[in-house]
Amino acid sequence: MASLHPLLLLGLVLPGAALAQAGGTASFAMGGQIEAGTCAVGSVARTLPEVTANVFPQSAEGTAGVPSSYTAFALSLTRCAGVLGAEFVMGTPADGEPTHSNLFRNKAADAAPFAAIWLKAGTCASSSTITPGAPFSRDFSTPEYELLLCAQYAKYRGGLVTQGGISTDFTVTITYR
Repeated sequence: MASLHPLLLLGLVLPGAALAQAGGTASFAMGGQIEAGTCAVGSVARTLPEVTANVFPQSAEGTAGVPSSYTAFALSLTRCAGVLGAEFVMGTPADGEPTHSNLFRNKAADAAPFAAIWLKAGTCASSSTITPGAPFSRDFSTPEYELLLCAQYAKYRGGLVTQGGISTDFTVTITYR
């Protein structure tokens, strides 16, 4: 049987090696945008019950809420996608009562003196005070979430509550995580 000469084999291998070394390069780039998750937010408008001035503390220095004015409600977030929670900010510090920053200022045109609105996060029986303009967070990962809230009238120091209107309004800012 004939044997191949080693140089002939080398000649057969080298052209293939040269082909394997030949090649080109290409640039490859990808990009995109990562968006925060979002929810749809419902508006909230509530009317607190009418009360008489005598249900408020009858001392100029007294400070207290009026339990008979408790009004439970919720801020509903729906169609949440990619959300693990949210930071809520109810109003700004300017929405607070100047002498009691944890109360929402009475903005009624015919405002009852020394009266404000006390807003709380949670149920009326178990809740924490919301300070105007101060952030607070809640964790959730469901498509729907209800932030339970409770509002009530409150008297602050300085005088007696007498007849008049009581109302407030503010913007809620929500930042999703």
